[in-house]
Amino acid sequence: MPGLSRAELERTAREQLAEPPRITLARMVREASVASKDEAEFVRRLRGNGVLLRPRFETGGNEAVVGYSVALRTLDGNPPIWFGGGKLAKDLTLPNLRQFWEVSVADRNAAVIEWSATRVVAPGRESIIGIPEDWQRVAAAIARDVEKLKAIPASDLAAWRGASREASGLFAAWSRRFERDSPGPMAAAADALARSAQNRPADPVPSRDAIRDLRGVTAIIAQSQLSHSSPMAWAMLIDQLGRTLRTIDEANVARGETETARGLVDDLSRQLKVLHDRFENSSPHELLPGERMADNRNPLSGYEMGKHHVARHRRREPGRDRGFGR
Repeated sequence: MPGLSRAELERTAREQLAEPPRITLARMVREASVASKDEAEFVRRLRGNGVLLRPRFETGGNEAVVGYSVALRTLDGNPPIWFGGGKLAKDLTLPNLRQFWEVSVADRNAAVIEWSATRVVAPGRESIIGIPEDWQRVAAAIARDVEKLKAIPASDLAAWRGASREASGLFAAWSRRFERDSPGPMAAAADALARSAQNRPADPVPSRDAIRDLRGVTAIIAQSQLSHSSPMAWAMLIDQLGRTLRTIDEANVARGETETARGLVDDLSRQLKVLHDRFENSSPHELLPGERMADNRNPLSGYEMGKHHVARHRRREPGRDRGFGR
């Protein structure tokens, strides 16, 4: 994973940011890439979540996008800090992201249109509101995926790297929505899984099919509505995600990747248990103040809702709790 420069760390401290923008952006890009079926949706999701986007076209033309840069909006007129996908993590370059999407000529053309625009051109799945009952279904889907993971040999690097990538995007989506501008255990889990997903040059390409269900789960977490029973479903979901973390960790240990394994599970199980208990004992309004319940006649769409949760780069209030369980 790319290291942070001294300038980034100093600016983070000077501006009292919750974390360096590079780390925030990496999670937001990974979430959007995992939740999206194609490149155009990826662009729309990032814009909907307030990320600034800048495509890099093939030299001498404007019909083929070969790379991109992203930035967070800044406060007080400071210029945004731009990062190319490869500066976030090597699995977030555009060619690497494209390995996980449906790609046809029509998909590429639609993506170029979205990249070239300054606002969403043709809203898609990301604008559809999920129903509250989706939360119960996703816990069952992850339980099935854990059983699939247990059947994969630890030596199958392509499957395990792909599983770590998908799970990282899922935790990133949950962190953005629940932890908002105070990154906590969900953000930590997303970052640890992202490290586990990184490939060495000689490794096989990560698989997009190991636990494909996590893509749909990520989209549900990003945009499904809430009901008064949602926290109980979140508690069940946390249990299944904890099993996913442990299963990936066991495969890392079996391959001798003990440093990665230690980073994946250190302190996370305890923090996720704190989250589980908080979900069981809190109402949706306490956990997500400001979000509308499903019985409201005019709920925000998933796309509109995402625009309200961009503020991880905002200044941290002195003494404020930076995340559940911290």
